[in-house]
Amino acid sequence: MTGQPASRDPPRDLATRRVVIPLRRSAAGMAPALDDGTHVLAKLAFAATLPFFAQVFYYLNEYPAPYLLSKAWPFLTLPLALYGMIRLKLPVGRMFLVVLAYGLGFTPLVSVIQLGNGFLDALTTTIKAWPFTYYFSLSALLALLAVPPESIRKAVLGLGATTFFLMVIIYLVAPASWYADNPADSKLLLFDLERGYRVYMPMVFGMILVFFLSRAFVLRRNILYGLGVVLAFVPMLLIYKQRAAIAAALVVVVFGMTMSLPPRARRIVIGLGLAAVAVGIFLVGRKLGLLPGGGASGDAQDTFGASLSVRQNSSALAFAFLGDDPMRWIFGVGATTRFSTVTLNDIFGNDQFFIADLGWIGVIFEYGILGAVLLAVLHGWCLVTTWRLTRGLDDPFALALSDYVLYLVVSSAVYSVVFTPGELGVVMALTIYLDRRRRALPPGPPPGEPRRFGLGRPMGIRRVTLGRSGAIARAG
Repeated sequence: MTGQPASRDPPRDLATRRVVIPLRRSAAGMAPALDDGTHVLAKLAFAATLPFFAQVFYYLNEYPAPYLLSKAWPFLTLPLALYGMIRLKLPVGRMFLVVLAYGLGFTPLVSVIQLGNGFLDALTTTIKAWPFTYYFSLSALLALLAVPPESIRKAVLGLGATTFFLMVIIYLVAPASWYADNPADSKLLLFDLERGYRVYMPMVFGMILVFFLSRAFVLRRNILYGLGVVLAFVPMLLIYKQRAAIAAALVVVVFGMTMSLPPRARRIVIGLGLAAVAVGIFLVGRKLGLLPGGGASGDAQDTFGASLSVRQNSSALAFAFLGDDPMRWIFGVGATTRFSTVTLNDIFGNDQFFIADLGWIGVIFEYGILGAVLLAVLHGWCLVTTWRLTRGLDDPFALALSDYVLYLVVSSAVYSVVFTPGELGVVMALTIYLDRRRRALPPGPPPGEPRRFGLGRPMGIRRVTLGRSGAIARAG
């Protein structure tokens, strides 16, 4: 002991002014030595709140209680977000703040000018952008609870397995009368002529599980993980039936498995993959009539069904509306909600106008080219950050989190990146937290054997610095 007076405030690293939280080593050498009851409550609190951070219930309005709680979650966790913004010094944090400032402060004013929104209606439209704060609030929650990395892995993968289990059970037991052919009536159980009955499950944890299994299959060379990947795609193809999401997941699975191979095998697979992509582009181009000697352009309608025609019609309406004023291209026009006095459906006279299904076209419509550039920089920066932090690791779970950022980028060709931005915040918060825990708690002696540093002094307390470097501050 140093003899310094006790204080309720956490100690500070005076050189960097970062907050330093003392963590006592448990018998496992990883988790903080809290009493058993408090430790269990911390893990339960994390597991119970994680689906709300990931926006699992954000659009399931047929289930009022979790739906309303999910809508209120950004405001309930705002104190945590403010703590994360001020105290944790998170990577890419400033870019998140720039996007928040644009989406929460500037775009609502644009919607007042371009769409005639009232003040309250304009504020209501910002509800989509608020989940960007989850990067800060979940990071703060993880730091304050000191959730063990193993508990994080179990919670995320457990929720992924639960996603597939519930998908299959719901599909088997739900009667046909529960399904709706209009997404406004039901977001979970949908029916259309092309795809039939399908369960539109929120798949954030399910996809992370798939990416984990694919990485583990190569890294651990266990056929059971490969079988798990195949089994995961079966319900996605037969029950989930979201073609763009499944195609993006397949791309990421192939990428992850390839990057986990030894260098020589990786180069061979990449070469074969590029050849397969070229052949695929050629065949699709002929099918859609984009290349000489191919089918008629109308074949695309037969291939993709009504969803393509809805997107084509929505794109045409969006381009026409943007073209009326050059400023709309630069700054966008904002958005409305279904509770607004005037909705986009009223403006366009079309109840099948869905901005979220237009990918980057929808982003430009709502936020303009300027906003689209900011969002593209944010996602690109997050992708580079996760790749850098997981480079050289053989941990399938950490790599799966990085793969999910790539999945968000790939699927953004069809799905708006502002549809569920909380997913990006969750993956980034988990990646940064796990990276700092890895660097703050290096491999140590066997459990029960004290580590000795320098002059042979036993190391009884570890301090995790919640700053950029995540360095270890030794207890004096």
